[in-house]
Amino acid sequence: MKGFVLAGLLGFSMVYIPHVSTAMADEPYIDNLEQGILYFKRDVFKQAKIELDRAYNNGGSEDFRAVYYRAYTDYKLLLLEQAFEMLAKAKTLAQSDREKSSVEELEREMKSLYGAVTLSPAEGESNQRGRIFFESKTGIINKEKKQRFLSIRERFRSMDVELPITVYMPYGDYLANKVPFSLVEGEPSPRIDIYLQIQTAESSASSGGMSPWWLVGVGGLAAVAAGVGAYFLFTEDNEVRTERLHGNFE
Repeated sequence: MKGFVLAGLLGFSMVYIPHVSTAMADEPYIDNLEQGILYFKRDVFKQAKIELDRAYNNGGSEDFRAVYYRAYTDYKLLLLEQAFEMLAKAKTLAQSDREKSSVEELEREMKSLYGAVTLSPAEGESNQRGRIFFESKTGIINKEKKQRFLSIRERFRSMDVELPITVYMPYGDYLANKVPFSLVEGEPSPRIDIYLQIQTAESSASSGGMSPWWLVGVGGLAAVAAGVGAYFLFTEDNEVRTERLHGNFE
């Protein structure tokens, strides 16, 4: 009986103490990486991002697992620009067939849902930074697709960006600051010229002193954006889910 209990405890501990080589264990980012992966597998994506960002910025930028799981976590949080960037880097770092297959599978999934549009400054645009107001030209019937679009829309309404910029969105017909474009799976990514939306004191005052970009439309959720590199704190209902985990590299 004692042997059974001991074996059970040891088996349980192995779930929470991933195996790493002695050489890797000496790297300063490993603790953050393993903690980030653990949060990811528990679907706690906000905390996973914090830990994986720390791992990446603390020496893990050439570690396949750090880059891959960072891409996957950004995808879950709809930070698609960084997700696609990290996925492209993960592809260059993948060595084993398993790693390459996992990257390819995640890439297929992401590209089946999202297309890219590149927005450049229109002729005469003098503003260096401003906001992009996306709108759907037609009603989005699919509930999950609509939720993803609304989350992306509110993120870009909440922060200033510089042009040119490439943005990823669900396939469909849209307006970006009143300029129409379409994203169609399998077709080349469109490029459009726009004028940035500049937020004024008057528009801020129109919401009773609170700037309207602090209000997130999906479920009335409040979030904070602190610039281009910021990310929103979504509720679990607002996170994109996939059916299975693409790879396990422990």
